[in-house]
Amino acid sequence: MNYWQYRSSVIIAFICLVLSMAIVVIARSNVQMQQDVQLRQQRLNTSIFTPQAQQIANNVLQDMGSVATTNAQMRALLAKHGYTLQTTPPAPASEPLKSVKEEK
Repeated sequence: MNYWQYRSSVIIAFICLVLSMAIVVIARSNVQMQQDVQLRQQRLNTSIFTPQAQQIANNVLQDMGSVATTNAQMRALLAKHGYTLQTTPPAPASEPLKSVKEEK
């Protein structure tokens, strides 16, 4: 092996060492960022899915549904996001309650 082959192999080995160290540093920072994102997601999940937040979301959807009965744009918006509007027919008039004495 002559001098220039030795020099080039040493330079290539040094570059490989530097790149390996850079990969280790980047991998460690990536793990830290993943942990931060997971912590933020956990905080969001616990704050969003509280019973109070679910009740508010249900109320908002019900209000949007009532507006959608007369507003085509609202109906299209709800349909775009996968919500279908179901109208319930009016409840049938109930018969007056009969007392036991009337049947005899």
